Amino acid sequence: MVPRTMHAITEAFNRLIADHDFQKISVDMIMKEARVSRSTFYRYFKDKYEVMNANYKYVLDYYVSPERSKNYRDLCYHLFAYGQENLKIFRRALDSTGFNSFSNFIYEYSYQTALAITRANRNGEGFTPAEELQADVFCNGICAVYRNMVAQRYAIDPSSAADALYEMMPQSLKHYWWPDPATD
Repeated sequence: MVPRTMHAITEAFNRLIADHDFQKISVDMIMKEARVSRSTFYRYFKDKYEVMNANYKYVLDYYVSPERSKNYRDLCYHLFAYGQENLKIFRRALDSTGFNSFSNFIYEYSYQTALAITRANRNGEGFTPAEELQADVFCNGICAVYRNMVAQRYAIDPSSAADALYEMMPQSLKHYWWPDPATD
């Protein structure tokens, strides 16, 4: 569960990014919108990039739970639908650049989540070298999907997108995540 103050700060950021380019949003603007002091802001976040990235972390953590996604196909559906519902926020967030960019965070956090799921289902063992390469390509591909989705290059509904993304997932990793939807 996200502490109430953290939630207030991320929601303030979401309201701001809906109307402002990421580069024009300052920590002061976020603090004012969230009605928190500077010390309170910095107790939870080190900068505006961390606030922005917290959104994806919360969303992925929320949907990766077994209560919300019974398999990887469900997770793809939820993430694609959420992205479409929040297109404006994702578009502006993906405009961030540099090492702390939203795109880099999506990749890194998705990869670390995939690794954690694999370890949990393999008694602590991580990826094999081949799976590491496959997970790397797949997680980078998820970044490209989000970038293309916000550019509205896809004329596809979330259910069809989830089916397509599930089919693209490396076969060697599918059975280490959740059960195959065809066998549920």
